[in-house]
Amino acid sequence: MGQALASRRDRRLNDWKEIAAFFGRDERTVRRWERQRGLPVHRISGGARNLVFAYTDELEQWLRGDRAAPADAPEPAVAEPGEVPQALAADTGRVSRVPGSRRPALIIAGAIALLAVVAVAGIASMRDAPILPGRAAYRPDPKVQDLYLDAVYYLETRQASGLNRAMQLLTEATTLDPKYADAYAKLADTYNMVSQFTLMPARDAYPKAQAAANRAIALDPDNAGGYAALAFAAFYWDKDFSRSRALFERAIRLDPASAQTHHWYALTLMVAGETERSLSEIGKAQELNPQSRSILANKALILFHAGRADEALAILQPLAEAEPNLRSPPEYLATIYLDQHRWSDFLREYRVAAVISGNDARRAVADAAEKGLDGEGGDGLLKAMFAEQLRQYQRDREPAYKVATTAAMLGRSDDAIRYLEESARRKEDDLLGVRIDPAFKSLRADPRYRSIVEVEGFVPAQVPGA
Repeated sequence: MGQALASRRDRRLNDWKEIAAFFGRDERTVRRWERQRGLPVHRISGGARNLVFAYTDELEQWLRGDRAAPADAPEPAVAEPGEVPQALAADTGRVSRVPGSRRPALIIAGAIALLAVVAVAGIASMRDAPILPGRAAYRPDPKVQDLYLDAVYYLETRQASGLNRAMQLLTEATTLDPKYADAYAKLADTYNMVSQFTLMPARDAYPKAQAAANRAIALDPDNAGGYAALAFAAFYWDKDFSRSRALFERAIRLDPASAQTHHWYALTLMVAGETERSLSEIGKAQELNPQSRSILANKALILFHAGRADEALAILQPLAEAEPNLRSPPEYLATIYLDQHRWSDFLREYRVAAVISGNDARRAVADAAEKGLDGEGGDGLLKAMFAEQLRQYQRDREPAYKVATTAAMLGRSDDAIRYLEESARRKEDDLLGVRIDPAFKSLRADPRYRSIVEVEGFVPAQVPGA
């Protein structure tokens, strides 16, 4: 390992990913080292906190202990089988300089014993260890990297204008540098998001996402982002749930510190009804990226589907106030309020989500629902919604799935089943929610509903009392 490090002396590492790769660790670990142990990392003046760089000679000096000793004991480095980690190898030959210490042999013996424990643990955990790239990260031209970084910012907005801007920037980046795998992976992410947050048809977005992800992997077979993007499309477009799971798990092994991968995986687990594991994954995502608005909003959605509506509301209500342009909080609040028959609250949030997304069909549904609520209360709201959703569906502006949900809430089981079957025939994205959607609680004992759930590839939800 010492020779490998020496061969990279005096090189500049331009982000956390490269710094982590230099040590053979994940990004979370080296960020902690920087906070707690004085790892020499520099920040670009005036830039975001994540825009960092480091010099390999300074990192080697830190690793050898040439700088002041950190406040806490050094964490053992991960060693290859039969290899002594360099940081500990240095410690085994160093006499303690703590005042009053007269037993350096005990210190050496302790370090050797620790090495033995690390080696045994390393061998035992090799099967589950992360897959780490074995070569230096690809470095694009600075102009191309700037396009990429700007695109990442716009992608996080989760709004149509931001997604379109991200798409333009990444298309330009991949045109200028056709070998930039990360840019292709992020372009795949953008097309996946476009299918979720804009009115672009899924049949147009997902194939482009898959093509970009496959290109990223062709350029870099260890590109975790490419595998995560493929996993997303495999779930939401191909409905190949087992392949999606395998791709997500491979992406996580390649890059355990990717908040986005844990985030997306959590959502697919939620849809499949695996709420406990979903909560675990979204927790990891939030720990890795606590500033993400979308992770926080989706954590609330998962909590709701886990039967913890009060906790979900405690997250979503202040988030909707703090982020008035983010669509997911009012959309998720509307889902919860509708399930709780809080009609006025539902209508307010439903309308806000429709305005943010620019969905004129949903605005028309909101107008009709408001009139129904004024005339006949909750029942009138549902009846008016159903009639307007049906009109918009006939104009191909509202999915059959939404018509089915309102029909089910009205107790019109035959209509609900008919439109669910039509949703399946049309291969609508919304149908992925059929297993967990609270609107279908009354249908869970209906064999026709259970058949639709099974055909979609899910295990039907447990029927109360069954």
